[in-house]
Amino acid sequence: MPVWTAPQTPAATRVEELHRSVTGNAPHHVASAPGTFMVIGENADHFGGVTVVGLAGVRAAVAVSPRTDKTIAVHADFAGQDITGEVETAQLAQLSDSAFSSFAAEEEPAPQAEPPHGVAVRLGGVVHTLIGRQMLSRDTAGLDITVVSDIPLGSGLGALHATDAALCLALLAEDADIDTAPLRTRLAEISSQSAKTFSDVPVLRARHSAALRGSSEKVSVIDYADGSLTQAPHPAREGVRIVAVGAGFGEAFVDKAESVSKGREFIDEACANFGVSSLRQLPDAAERVVEWVDARHQVHGMDSAPSLDAARAWVAFSETETNQSALAAKALRSMHGDDFFAIIGTPAQTPGLPVPDQLVELLTLRGVRAARPAAAGMSQAVIAYVPEKSADNLIADLAADGLAVLEITQGTPAQVES
Repeated sequence: MPVWTAPQTPAATRVEELHRSVTGNAPHHVASAPGTFMVIGENADHFGGVTVVGLAGVRAAVAVSPRTDKTIAVHADFAGQDITGEVETAQLAQLSDSAFSSFAAEEEPAPQAEPPHGVAVRLGGVVHTLIGRQMLSRDTAGLDITVVSDIPLGSGLGALHATDAALCLALLAEDADIDTAPLRTRLAEISSQSAKTFSDVPVLRARHSAALRGSSEKVSVIDYADGSLTQAPHPAREGVRIVAVGAGFGEAFVDKAESVSKGREFIDEACANFGVSSLRQLPDAAERVVEWVDARHQVHGMDSAPSLDAARAWVAFSETETNQSALAAKALRSMHGDDFFAIIGTPAQTPGLPVPDQLVELLTLRGVRAARPAAAGMSQAVIAYVPEKSADNLIADLAADGLAVLEITQGTPAQVES
């Protein structure tokens, strides 16, 4: 399988051309955002811990123009994979109300299973959420949205998150504060909340934050204890090239992400029970959560909560990943490369999450300095750090073995293009 490389013509140029071809109209605005790679801490993200994330050189570009009807029409090209769809604004409002009702009334019967939320619903949800947050005018009718992404789906580089971020900037391109930290912080939060409501793919808040607020030559360290986003030196400074490797690219990791969703639901329920915004704020979280789960078992039955072992494992896993993320950031800032690679290369005791262990083991045997899942439970790709002197040969060998390979160069934050 050939190594994936993006076309030389920027995605922002190609999306403008595609938008004209598909809609017959010039785009009102165009924006682009980078792919993101999780250095460590993807599951600490929901726990409220520490997450380290970098920007990739591949980008997603979005073009928008208004429609006179109440339809959000999407035409997307994700690295050669065409996806089209439409959604009515009334449908988006119904989905939003349904999600709120389910959250607000836990005692009500579970609603009927809904059909999968596609890209049109996800991007339409961004529009709906921006209107609801009074960021877009309520007079906004329909929109034509065109996407050209050089980030393959399933590559572990946040193709959909980059598209969310680019769409936000394209829709708010005329805002005088579009490049300020407060507005971009708010857009990252809106993107994550919208994706949580309107998408079947597990959301990583850190991807939105880094895409909108990251740095081109550093990685972002996001600490949810205080919501801070700071920077640390890029791992590439340690004499490595970074690659995403998978059995194949081209499909978002949805069907097998149920374990992550269940774990997150459990964490949210525990937070609500203890009255905290994250379990990281709860002293002796593991033991107290296990006691709470035991009490639920006694009152409501064994099916009302995970097993005691599963509950303890989830909290311990999240706490461990938070600690490792903090140590990895410290090692990068101290320029202790060996310590950094030892930390991120330590196998995680994931509580039943589907992870590409065999691929990690293969890459380790091939001589990489470290390899870890691109996002445990949310992707079957692996991020590998390859010594510069052997990188060309290893990349060629992996491609010859039939694996999908994409080299991760350093990227730049999301920006309005026109």
